[in-house]
Amino acid sequence: MNFIFFPWLVCNLTLGIEKNRLATISFFMLMLSVLGVAQENAADSPLTTGSIQGTIKYIADPQRPWRLGRYYIRSLKSGELAEAVVAISRRGLKGPDEKREPVTAVVDQKDFQFTPETIAIRGGDRVRFLNNDDHTHNVRTSHPKQSFNVSMPVGGEHTETFNAAGGIGQPYRIDCVFHTAMQSWIFVFDHPWYQVTDADGKFLMKNVPAGEYRFDAVHPAGDLRIRQTIQVVAGETTTLDIRLQPITSKP
Repeated sequence: MNFIFFPWLVCNLTLGIEKNRLATISFFMLMLSVLGVAQENAADSPLTTGSIQGTIKYIADPQRPWRLGRYYIRSLKSGELAEAVVAISRRGLKGPDEKREPVTAVVDQKDFQFTPETIAIRGGDRVRFLNNDDHTHNVRTSHPKQSFNVSMPVGGEHTETFNAAGGIGQPYRIDCVFHTAMQSWIFVFDHPWYQVTDADGKFLMKNVPAGEYRFDAVHPAGDLRIRQTIQVVAGETTTLDIRLQPITSKP
């Protein structure tokens, strides 16, 4: 029998086996990629997430009048409250976009006020402080996670990165050493489910993973706060009617 083609047969069999192995690896890599995309899409799917909406209102207490309330309450009759901060929390709660690019918020100093007075950002975001007043100002905080004290001449600016999240309970209180009535609060979260209310007192949080949460609403300027447990149902909107008043107990 003539075996002159035997080496050729062995070579072709080896190549065939190698091609099959590479094809199998490619198939599994493709399937892992598809599953990864499916999981990312599922994170924001109506089948796994819901929404939270509501209105924050202030209920006056004649025994404990809020002297500065007129700056935040649109109507004493209806009570819609501006610059209230709302957020949810539970153990292990993280955002689905941990690789997102940090953003920069702006806080100005004008007419001896911080504007806006209250902001909420994500951990890793930056705040650019401006001084558009005709006087020298200062930005200062003494926070357990981060401290700074920077004087700002007229027209000056200073940018600070806030890497550590203090959540709803530990905002960064900003003041000015030269003008003690000036104050601002920066709330830093490690997830995207928070809001600062506008003049109408309304808030809306979308794409919230279904489940049970602790819901907090606070107003730092009035030392107002409330906490309750809520349930988010996939594909549904949880509507809340939150009333804050001076006698509301702290968490």
